[in-house]
Amino acid sequence: MANMVGQVLESHKIIFHEYELPLEVLNHNRALHITVQFEDKSISRVLVDGGSSLNICQLDTLKRLGKGFHEIQVGSMNVKDFDGSQRATIREINLCLQMGPTWFDVEFQVFDIPDSYNLLLGQPWIHAAGAVESILHQAVNLNGTIRR
Repeated sequence: MANMVGQVLESHKIIFHEYELPLEVLNHNRALHITVQFEDKSISRVLVDGGSSLNICQLDTLKRLGKGFHEIQVGSMNVKDFDGSQRATIREINLCLQMGPTWFDVEFQVFDIPDSYNLLLGQPWIHAAGAVESILHQAVNLNGTIRR
């Protein structure tokens, strides 16, 4: 039985050899950032982070999108920050985002802290979208379509 499972797992493995990779992706450590569309506005610096258990939106980003504080739903949770400190989310909001030809209704936790990204798409979005992120190839696979 264990041998059969090993054969199934082995047959579904994707392997990239060094000669198949472009030189610019070897030894890189860049985060995966994409650009998404919200209504008629493009949002750049959207971080895709499979290690995050939340989708995060900065309050400044919402203001730039024309969303007022009254449009943000009440809700608060305590979250551990990257440095281990506790932070409280302000509220939460649902945004309908376009990535490639696909639209996603994404629930974000809202923070009022400066950061290097406008939105963070974490595990909730990745799982709901059935997406596979590739930091090595700087791309997201959405239902068989690669988006950079």
